[in-house]
Amino acid sequence: MDKSKKKKTLLIVISALIVAIIAAVLYIIFGVIGIDGKVEYRQSEKVNANVSGSNVTVLDNNVNYQTINGFGGSACWWSQDVGSWDNASDIMQALYDDNKGIGLNIYRYNLGAGSKNDSHILTKNRQTECFLNADGTYNFNNDKNAQQCLELAKKYAGKDMRLTLFCNSAPVYLTKNGAAYCTPYKSDDEQWVSNLDKSNYKAFADFCYNSADYFVKKGYRVTSVSPINEPQYNWAAWYNDDNTYSVNQEGCYYSKYEARDLLKTFVKKFKGSELDKSGVKVSMFESGAMEGQGSTAMAYMDCILGKGPKYVFKNAGLRKYFDEVSMHSYWSDTDTKKATANYISEKYSKYNVASTEYCQMTTDENTGVFDLISKAKKGTNGTTIKYGVAMANKIVDDLTLLNATEWDWWTACSYGVYTDGLIYLDEDNHENLDFSKRYYCLGNFSKFIKEGAIRIACSSGVENVKSVAFVNEDDSTVVVYVNNNDKKVKTTLDCTGDYSVYTTDKDNDIAKTDFGTAKKLDVSLPASSVVTVVYD
Repeated sequence: MDKSKKKKTLLIVISALIVAIIAAVLYIIFGVIGIDGKVEYRQSEKVNANVSGSNVTVLDNNVNYQTINGFGGSACWWSQDVGSWDNASDIMQALYDDNKGIGLNIYRYNLGAGSKNDSHILTKNRQTECFLNADGTYNFNNDKNAQQCLELAKKYAGKDMRLTLFCNSAPVYLTKNGAAYCTPYKSDDEQWVSNLDKSNYKAFADFCYNSADYFVKKGYRVTSVSPINEPQYNWAAWYNDDNTYSVNQEGCYYSKYEARDLLKTFVKKFKGSELDKSGVKVSMFESGAMEGQGSTAMAYMDCILGKGPKYVFKNAGLRKYFDEVSMHSYWSDTDTKKATANYISEKYSKYNVASTEYCQMTTDENTGVFDLISKAKKGTNGTTIKYGVAMANKIVDDLTLLNATEWDWWTACSYGVYTDGLIYLDEDNHENLDFSKRYYCLGNFSKFIKEGAIRIACSSGVENVKSVAFVNEDDSTVVVYVNNNDKKVKTTLDCTGDYSVYTTDKDNDIAKTDFGTAKKLDVSLPASSVVTVVYD
């Protein structure tokens, strides 16, 4: 080899080494410590580290965790009907009014894909209208009833109500098969395919942008647009015995690479726009489950945010844009949530977690009431206190283990027989409303813990009692206890000034069971209850 070739080879090697070093440095900066260069540990051993038998609640205002955005619910798939009911205002007041309701402040509005009159979707109220027309024009008079519910929610929650616009599928005019779900697979082994072609990514981003712009101009505080819902499921119709096919709802599968590329298109559309300046962000994706290292959810996260040097340059723009990951709490026990929290803390420390969907699915053994569900041979709505307490445990786990910045129940209202509603509706008698204990237990959080509240370290000191505490922006302290014991227990809380105690159990519904002025308060926690203490 002559000298010139040796020099050339040496230069190539040196250049490669320099690139590798730069990539490694960028990975450390962006992938491990975060954009701000600060490691933020998402968990602490002090959180809920109850000293069994002490019966003393310990709060530490000097140990601060996440700032809460609030609590909410989805308007799927009831608002399309309820908006026309005479008692629509009463229902929305019960959900979003601070005084006469449970004070939710987050509204999840489904941007329908246009499956209206698609008889393959078995449940009619899951067939949605779309703002986009086939010719590319828009009709924002569509989805009239759902928009009426949204307007009523803002009336009671106030102009600062947070609005999330989420999609189960891209509009049918953009999908490969002209439907809001995947074509049935011939066999279980057939490779899953997304129903949205890459050539329509921009059109989908335009649809979401224009929809968000519409709501912003109407005076809503749109905080996020969420285009990818549970991407790891195939959302395919199935063949019936007569070779017809059926499906339960709108939905769209995306591989991790497709999800990443779609998000790049969305970020390009939104970043630096007028909507971006007004506070509208694109949600990264909403994972269908919360799982530990090596899970599908983590694989999507790694692909989108970048875990190693190979992603440094490819994903830098996404890492810089996003600051939050949305998870659904299905199929997840405490250990799974700890594993998820540890994974995010170790790999993506700058990212917050939002718990954006949960209900007590009858096939989920991690509901806390699966034994009760399985005994209900003909199904159940699960409206009793046991179901409410089980939900409250999930809320505390998500707030303390994941440092969740928001917590949203799946569907605020429901029909039929299933454990997915806060309020159950009667399609034949609209005045017949069945308020579940889940509704009231959620209210023990949402009525008192407000947007901007900061979580502080808290332990109840009582065995089998979970607890969480926040300090609101008005300096009031809120402590929520979940008593999982089948007997009454007590804990002692140091508080200064005026206090009020609110109890939900089998006999009470966020009832004010104690109030006064004290420095040391004995808090009574009835069997299977959620109890909230608020003090100045």
